[in-house]
Amino acid sequence: MLNQVAPEFSLESTIGQPVNLKDLLGGYIVLVFYPWNECPVCIKHLGNMSFNAQQLFENNVRVFGVNTGSPNKSKEFCLRRKLEFPILSDPGGVTAKKYGAFMKWLPFNKRVSVVIDPQGKICFYKHGTPPAEEIIAYIKQAVAA
Repeated sequence: MLNQVAPEFSLESTIGQPVNLKDLLGGYIVLVFYPWNECPVCIKHLGNMSFNAQQLFENNVRVFGVNTGSPNKSKEFCLRRKLEFPILSDPGGVTAKKYGAFMKWLPFNKRVSVVIDPQGKICFYKHGTPPAEEIIAYIKQAVAA
């Protein structure tokens, strides 16, 4: 996926309006694919991203969690966990499949973090739960180059 054009998406969000990739281009975009809201590993990872969100926002970066849950359940989760970014609802993992972030044996997303550059190319792609600091450092380095 690295260095490829990011697949287009239009997903419902917890902010009550659809989010389209084409409308976000021009700045960096971070997509954090994860299995489900109450997963302990996901809570920790999303919490780390949220804790560091201000540093991302200062660099004109848009951050989104992406899971297969409904927008209403994810909105409750965002409020309860005080997340600083919205979650996108990807029913059936349609978008996750395009990004290679969907489990084949279960109907959930894999843990994958993706950074899309301002021109729409995937410039960072990592399985697991990379810390927000790693993503921030990557984006700062890319901006400085």
